[in-house]
Amino acid sequence: MSDNNNVHISSYKEHFSTWAALILLTFMTVAVSVFGAELRTLSVATAMIIATVKATAVGYYFMHIKYDPKIYKWMMGTVLALFTFFMIMLTIDYLTR
Repeated sequence: MSDNNNVHISSYKEHFSTWAALILLTFMTVAVSVFGAELRTLSVATAMIIATVKATAVGYYFMHIKYDPKIYKWMMGTVLALFTFFMIMLTIDYLTR
């Protein structure tokens, strides 16, 4: 067996704090959808930002991107940047029609 195997062990504290953050972000999403009805486009953008943060947290902690090589982090960052760009372009298109 090679010595190149990098074993990482996640603590219960890390898993619990990630879970608590995801629950808090879920409550924030519900609050925006229920109480932010007058915001229209802004409430959708806020919900999308919260969903992006949640997806990043899940990928970083539960899918162990935190422990992967930097190229995977760059790929994830590129995807998030492209997503942000397309959401901004979509919002501009929506607002100008």
